[in-house]
Amino acid sequence: MSINTPHLRHSLPWTIGALIVCFAPQVLSKPLWISALIIACAAIRGLALANQRDLLPIWLRTPLGIVCFLAVLYSYGGINGVDPGSALLAVMAAMKLLETRNRRDQFVLLFICLFMMLSTFLQEQSIWSVLYLVVAFLVTLTAWNVVAREGTARPASWYLRQAGLGFALATPLLAAMWILFPRVPGPFWAIPTQSGNANTGLSSTMSPGDISALSESNAVAFRVSFSDAAPRQGDLYWRAIVMQRFDGRSWSADEPTFSSSARLQIEQNGTPTRYRITMEPTQQRWLFALDMPTQWRKDGVYMSGYHTLERRRPVDERLSYNVTSHTEAATALQLSSSAQDWYTRLPSSGNDDARALAAQMREASGSSSDYVNRVLRYFRDEPFYYTLTPPALGRNSVDEFLFRSRRGFCEHYASSFTFMMRAAGIPARIVAGYQGGERNPLSDHWTVRQSDAHAWSEVWLAGRGWTRVDPTAAVAPSRIEQNLESALREFGEFEPGAFELPFMERLQLTWDMINAKWNEWVLGFGPETQRNFFEWLGLSDPDWRDLVIILAILLVSIMAGITLWLAWMHRAPKPDAALAQFQRLQRRLRLPAQIGETPSDYAQRAIAANPAQQREIEAVIWHYLRARYADDARAGGRLKTLLSGIKRN
Repeated sequence: MSINTPHLRHSLPWTIGALIVCFAPQVLSKPLWISALIIACAAIRGLALANQRDLLPIWLRTPLGIVCFLAVLYSYGGINGVDPGSALLAVMAAMKLLETRNRRDQFVLLFICLFMMLSTFLQEQSIWSVLYLVVAFLVTLTAWNVVAREGTARPASWYLRQAGLGFALATPLLAAMWILFPRVPGPFWAIPTQSGNANTGLSSTMSPGDISALSESNAVAFRVSFSDAAPRQGDLYWRAIVMQRFDGRSWSADEPTFSSSARLQIEQNGTPTRYRITMEPTQQRWLFALDMPTQWRKDGVYMSGYHTLERRRPVDERLSYNVTSHTEAATALQLSSSAQDWYTRLPSSGNDDARALAAQMREASGSSSDYVNRVLRYFRDEPFYYTLTPPALGRNSVDEFLFRSRRGFCEHYASSFTFMMRAAGIPARIVAGYQGGERNPLSDHWTVRQSDAHAWSEVWLAGRGWTRVDPTAAVAPSRIEQNLESALREFGEFEPGAFELPFMERLQLTWDMINAKWNEWVLGFGPETQRNFFEWLGLSDPDWRDLVIILAILLVSIMAGITLWLAWMHRAPKPDAALAQFQRLQRRLRLPAQIGETPSDYAQRAIAANPAQQREIEAVIWHYLRARYADDARAGGRLKTLLSGIKRN
């Protein structure tokens, strides 16, 4: 039996094309050798098809398959997980291509294509990936139609229309199952992935230059929707990590621990601010919240002893949660002596000039508050510069920054200020997070990007508790009151880009709005969102049994509607009234028409057999031709009357 039948020569290029299209989104995330393997196998099979050659023998394919399996094992260190599993799927598809001989083999390949599309969606869930997967699915479905249909080949447009029709008919079922299928808490698709797409952002350690490097990224950190009016720009401090340990150069945070008293230490002053955050995966445990969070709604989230929100497991999927904050809250009005000692601890040596300056300024100050203001004036009055490209600092980073370079980003100012506080015996710590954000007027949500990363200080003052002090505001107030761009413009470091053009800025805002809605209504459609949607429909808190019943009824209704529509589209054509009268004439005369005989020829034969009815037969045939071919309704109406005058034989 030939391995290259006419049908295979027609259908296999479609199957190979579907395989390449389905694998294309994974090219950058897979080892280069997998892409090379698929291309090589496709080329080998294509050449065999074009040149009517036999396939590679099994004694060659078997060791090649084993080598490829071992290569996947070596590349990923195992075969469990989305990344190695999808790589193994790609290798299986390439190997299967080398032994494809008939329709069954092609169907197996197309099944693998469907699983490859699913693995792509598990790794990347942006709008672009979904649009691409729709195209890949249509290509695969088209290839399926080509393989399934033997006989005379149809034009490519016909197969594409069939694929589009099948996809359109399945869309209502897909939408119904998406909305009504009971949701369970957990990552999207219930499979956390390590695809390298997580935007880690902040770290639990901070050295000079860390945040300035991060601020060059325009990636989204999280989005915020305020229930009421948003606070002013200068109050948008998004708290994430508190750092207490200093080794002379770097600050670091302790492992977060639950504290039942941390929440009780917050005195809720001012008007509460309610909002919802949707944060990108970070593979870290901390969450972002407006300073200072007082209430939150999310299982597995707690407040640490440093008044930050933490999670019991890393954020390995896009996460949404509701928070209430009080921006004027007072925190920890009482601080134990041991805690005060902890927050004033410094290395035993190093940065001697900064220590001497702190002692001098502390002695000249009448109170701790006066000393804080004196240090801020020092930053404001001396020639300090705000820059994204500060010079490198050595081991005595505080001394080098305060007395020599005087050029830095927020981490330089927060680090030196906090050091000066501790050197004067005032409890102080560093808070890392984000400051500000960009409001999108199209959807009224705020987008906080990695470029908004920021570090500030907190000092403990008697009677006031932990008080936020941002030394960056003393040097570059526009960074806090406006944004990073304004501060860089002020210091001559901003370089305008393409998005400065009005229409490009509008395009960027539109795309950001679409992404926000996509994250909220599709990727974030979990148990809580589903419950809110049903409450909006008037269904009060349905359980999973109610959802299953509603889903079953809706699916049956949709399938019944599709069945009726298909039956209507493929119904038998209406009987031809004129033809029915012509057949009635044949029965009256007992003279059947012959195959291929025209009505005029039949009339001559009928008149020869019935000369007495010549006029009646001619009249019937004339009106029949008018009704059948000239679409003359009046002639069709006359036929029945004229036939009544034909005598039966």
